[in-house]
Amino acid sequence: MKTPNKNNSPKKIKSLNILYDRLNKIIKNKKMNSFGLILFSFDLTKLNPNYSERIKLVNDIVSYLNKYLEKEDELYQLEKDKILIFTKNENLKKYTTKLYDKLEKNTFKINNENLGLNIDKSFAQWPQNGNNFEELIDFLIHNTKGSKDKNHRFEFPTYPDNVMINKKDEYIDKVEKDSTQLYLITKNDNLEIIRQKIAPEKTFQITGGNKDNFELFYILEGKIYNEKEDLTLVPGDSIAARSGKEEKYFKTLKATTLLYITSTPIFANEQKRINELLSLNRKVAEKDVETNEHCMRLQKLSSLIAEELDLEEKKIFYLGYASFLHDIGKAKIPAEILQKPSSLTDEEWKTMKKHTLWGKKIILDHFTTRNLRRVAKIIYQHHEKWDGSGYPQGLQGDEILLEAQILSVADAFDAMIYERPYQRALTKEEAIQEIKSEKGKQFSPKVVEAFSKAVKRLF
Repeated sequence: MKTPNKNNSPKKIKSLNILYDRLNKIIKNKKMNSFGLILFSFDLTKLNPNYSERIKLVNDIVSYLNKYLEKEDELYQLEKDKILIFTKNENLKKYTTKLYDKLEKNTFKINNENLGLNIDKSFAQWPQNGNNFEELIDFLIHNTKGSKDKNHRFEFPTYPDNVMINKKDEYIDKVEKDSTQLYLITKNDNLEIIRQKIAPEKTFQITGGNKDNFELFYILEGKIYNEKEDLTLVPGDSIAARSGKEEKYFKTLKATTLLYITSTPIFANEQKRINELLSLNRKVAEKDVETNEHCMRLQKLSSLIAEELDLEEKKIFYLGYASFLHDIGKAKIPAEILQKPSSLTDEEWKTMKKHTLWGKKIILDHFTTRNLRRVAKIIYQHHEKWDGSGYPQGLQGDEILLEAQILSVADAFDAMIYERPYQRALTKEEAIQEIKSEKGKQFSPKVVEAFSKAVKRLF
């Protein structure tokens, strides 16, 4: 009996063409007398996971199977919902049942819920159940309970002559937020091709990436601008990024569509990151709809103030994220405090003031990129005041990040001109005068001057 895979490095799931080549060599050269294939099929129709959730689920299943697989077993992906195990175990029926029982009793996290999987199983032995790769796979598929077409013949899906046609609006998966949408058109193990749409007046970043990374951004529609090089790019122009630490920042002058080709598959991670950002913001919106709308308005006003200050695109990029997420810490504030129609008590105010710290912690706990660490710092400081009377650190003057100084003014203005449970709305003129009256006290003098110009562009 082979020993379980407890003291060996974890097995990773491999591409099906590797198994195809290996089995053909074994069968042709008769390198062994027998081997077995086990098929586990997972019914995901009711769960309907997106691309990144499906990848995570497969990885979780593989990690779990690693505890019980034998040393020489190998794992392969047959289809998005089927896993194949190559094994030399001679007692194939008993081994399959053991693995099946382990999987069936375990729960896996799907859409943030711990759920059991609806699993189908079958096994095939060579040469008893088939004399080549196709016959063995057909035997496996036809012997699962869920197999409906017993006459169906397996067709290998991943050979070079396999031609796939996508119509204009067809894609494998997508992820969307207000400012950008990503559509995964096609992929293999070493390449992803994505169509990316970016709204006008948005700043985005392109970086080199890790070793051997290569990316190409080809402009299909729209117009973008790089301030540092004073360069405008139009359809037909492209940007190539290789491995390295260089960063470049671009602003969309109109709605832009990019064809994005990358040698480092990123879609699943990007989908996960965007969905987490949106999920965090939805938690705030569930407690306070006005807070959510307020965040979206702040992105625009903050950007206009930053432009008046001639802020570099890199800082505008940070500021855009921080504006959208600046109140994310309010997800931890009780709804009865957020929605209270009267003044807060001292204790309630202490709780409310913690949202800057909680916002910083949420960002740092969820995201590790250098950019979002900067964003976390802006969020932490956006209630500091120029004269040092703000919170949470009591910073003064230019001890406060410029992005946080901008966000502070934009935040205060927007809060004044919209009705809140605890205060009436001011007119735009009243709110502008109120901001000006706090110049050099609550707010940075140069930011107030820039605000006075920017607000005229807004209305």
